[in-house]
Amino acid sequence: MIDLVYGAPEGLALLEDMLDNSVALVTHELAIVELRYVLCRRLGKDVAWAKVGNLLGSGYIIVEDASGLMDAAASVKCERRVSLPDCFTLALADRMRITALFASREAEIVREMERAPFSVELAFLEE
Repeated sequence: MIDLVYGAPEGLALLEDMLDNSVALVTHELAIVELRYVLCRRLGKDVAWAKVGNLLGSGYIIVEDASGLMDAAASVKCERRVSLPDCFTLALADRMRITALFASREAEIVREMERAPFSVELAFLEE
């Protein structure tokens, strides 16, 4: 979502897919928290909150309640050495039977993919 907000090439490609309805962006509340604080550190609080508000108000993003994912995310965290927000993303993808989309192939995700396959398909914006 950071690439989407910044208008990075990968984010713009995702936006095009969203606009032609070939991709639906579904995320969880923890990802929105993470997006806000990352943008806040780079752009300041007012701009960050405005940009996230615009994204949420666009109607092109579905935000799932994180509380319904807590047990599943904790299970992923128990089994895998990946960040907590990534555990929520994997739990959401598994629950909805959709592809988990990540911005890039972070080392911890790659390491876990090599150790054992994930129960969901993974995709990366950089590819």
